[in-house]
Amino acid sequence: MTDEMVQRFSVALARLAGDEDLLIAMATMVTDDAPEVIVRLEQQLEQTEMEEAAASAHKLKGMLSTFETDSPVAELEEVVHAARGGNSRQASESFQACRVPIHELLREIAALKN
Repeated sequence: MTDEMVQRFSVALARLAGDEDLLIAMATMVTDDAPEVIVRLEQQLEQTEMEEAAASAHKLKGMLSTFETDSPVAELEEVVHAARGGNSRQASESFQACRVPIHELLREIAALKN
């Protein structure tokens, strides 16, 4: 890991007692699994399957929260709440608002594997 990566993910490393190997292993799992969860969430939102969308958004939030607790994880919480409340329009809008930051975070996480 570069010094820049250590700095970027310093909070995540602190939560993992400084274990860089564990952070890299978790990065591998997240980058392998997150794309499928994102596709499933998009489909569930499109088909207004709010209970399933809430579960998928919660799962994605959990995956990403290892690495980041601010944006876009905080915005994913809004998706979870809207979907749990049955507000499909708000859930979809909230997800669209954090879609690009999610993909940016995933690119940063993927860089940990290299």
